[in-house]
Amino acid sequence: MLSAKTTMAHHHHHHGHGHEHHGQGVDFAAANKEYFSTHVSDFDKPSVTELAIKVTKAMREHYPFDKNSTTVMDFACGAGHISRELGPYSKSIVGVDITQGLVDAYNKRATEKGIPPEEMHAVCVELKGEEGELDGRKFDVITCSMSYHHFGSVEAITKMLAFFLKPGGALLIVDILNKPENAAEVPKIPEKYRHVIAHTSGFKEEKFRAVMQGAGLITAVFIPEAMDFTFLFNEEEEGEGSVTGKLFFTKAVKPSA
Repeated sequence: MLSAKTTMAHHHHHHGHGHEHHGQGVDFAAANKEYFSTHVSDFDKPSVTELAIKVTKAMREHYPFDKNSTTVMDFACGAGHISRELGPYSKSIVGVDITQGLVDAYNKRATEKGIPPEEMHAVCVELKGEEGELDGRKFDVITCSMSYHHFGSVEAITKMLAFFLKPGGALLIVDILNKPENAAEVPKIPEKYRHVIAHTSGFKEEKFRAVMQGAGLITAVFIPEAMDFTFLFNEEEEGEGSVTGKLFFTKAVKPSA
């Protein structure tokens, strides 16, 4: 279990995929794509790397990554911080994002680090979970860090991701925990960010387990309070709003055929 505090502007941490037209007429996919197209530089902040280190430490504690065999999809990959942390422990990683600017940044940084494309590269695509996508590839691991709260329909996204898992493969997710019994810890998202955040209070464990089950996945691990977080919404105006809370970690497994 991790206990760590992360301070960062809110729009630095999420990798913005809505994929579904869902909820109060808001198209979260389009809103996130537009938002992140103009906020690519946010991913250069040290706080993003700090969080990625903590997140991937939890992932490696609960999945036996093998440099010689483990194939990974980093979904809603952003500029590739999770991918680069997992690179030394994986055979290959494919990043997926709906924002071209972030995919370009991901690939540029991989190239700068001398990582060949067959080991790490990103593609700009809105996956549907259909045969032929990603050249028919399936993965041992799919990671998704700090993005689920942007998805209009987490059910549809999870079913789509399950499609890309090999039998026995694992979906590893970190996101915001909803703790209603302690209202002070439930994130309060300023109104101006709500068009890119579908789930402003995070997720309850029961809800998340049900979503995984609905996609045919078995929740093998759920750590409700894997790590702490503090998000500043505007680093220039700290008084404008910051939220604190807990991040959960979950590992959901696709049954072997």
